Amino acid sequence: MIMEGLKEVAMHEVGHTLGLRHNFVASKMYGLDEMGELDDDESTLASVMDYAPPHIAAPGKKQGKFYTQTIGKYDIWAITYGYKPLGGGTDGEKKELVKIASRSTEPGLAFSTDEDTTSMSPDPDSNRFDFGKDAIEFANNQAAVVKQAMEGLADRVVEEGADYSRVRQAFNSLLNTHGQAMYFASRYIGGVHVNRSHKGQDDAKAPFEVVDAEKQREAMKLLSEQVFSDEPFQFSPELYNKLAPSHWNHWGTSFNVRGDFPIHETISQWQNTILSRLFSSITLERMHDAELKVPADQDAFTTAEMFGTLTDTIFSELDSMEDGEYSNRNPAISSLRRNLQRNYLQRLSTLAMGNAYAPEDCQTIAYAELIDLQEKLEDALEAEVELDAYTRAHLLESSRRIKKVLDAELTLSRP
Repeated sequence: MIMEGLKEVAMHEVGHTLGLRHNFVASKMYGLDEMGELDDDESTLASVMDYAPPHIAAPGKKQGKFYTQTIGKYDIWAITYGYKPLGGGTDGEKKELVKIASRSTEPGLAFSTDEDTTSMSPDPDSNRFDFGKDAIEFANNQAAVVKQAMEGLADRVVEEGADYSRVRQAFNSLLNTHGQAMYFASRYIGGVHVNRSHKGQDDAKAPFEVVDAEKQREAMKLLSEQVFSDEPFQFSPELYNKLAPSHWNHWGTSFNVRGDFPIHETISQWQNTILSRLFSSITLERMHDAELKVPADQDAFTTAEMFGTLTDTIFSELDSMEDGEYSNRNPAISSLRRNLQRNYLQRLSTLAMGNAYAPEDCQTIAYAELIDLQEKLEDALEAEVELDAYTRAHLLESSRRIKKVLDAELTLSRP
């Protein structure tokens, strides 16, 4: 695996010396299942100029190459354009170059580089360190790999006589692998596919295509199960108590002040990252604009639907809270979920009050969501269910917080 990775890096850097730029859609050449069926002499990428992570197949899937071992279709095409000897003088060269360039709409020849791959960029297919045609398939693959790797983690990564700092390093690495893949999938929501086709090319597409509504809903479902649920983050106390810090302190290392592992804070970080993207002004504006970019007779994923789905998902306990044996050690709403709900409620309140830069339609939808949510909170508090102290206090505080927002004077985000 290490030698495969070194070879890919070497090919990538040689590509730069030949004048090739990064191509961050090259990892979309194949689906993950297809990669396990490729021959040794076939590239897993359209170009070695992408940043690709190692491909580790999910349990039960056929493992192919961890890293691509040869150049891809895009690389051959780009080098042909730049280096093929051409005759016929200037006019002859121009004619031949146009002919070569006109192939850009063929599968495997798409191009998206650094300036197309920023936090503001609309295309969900242009990412660093993703793999496969479909970001949702990739996220599910990574989730399965991480889940398997977490089992018996401490026993595998710590040798006899060594300290436990490697457990912490591995645990953080696995959480980052999971979170990064979920972030890629979240980019379908409010996403816009970007095409560089020119008018008159074969199979030319419009410069922009709003991501299909069903694909956005599929991404929301994934996030509901893998980010906004506490199920993926159910780890044993035994593992938590082995997440020891490194005591090596030198230049280039960071000193851990707390020492023990900040569980709630760490898990919240990735949930916050995803929520920040969904609530960002650029995401909300794109979704708002998309309602005009999608023909009226076609389905569209709207901001109203997104907020409704988020509220139902993040506060799902309010729809199913039945009488049970609740206690402070067995709360009706877990501590991880309470943290998530507070975070979401704060963001929704900020948006409803007009303190976030977003379309005013989003502000009014957020306001309406708060009204509906407060009714559910009041119903839960009035129900004949004996709640634990944590859950009851959380519901009371959430209800009072919403009331203050609804009673406050609205500030429009724009004149």
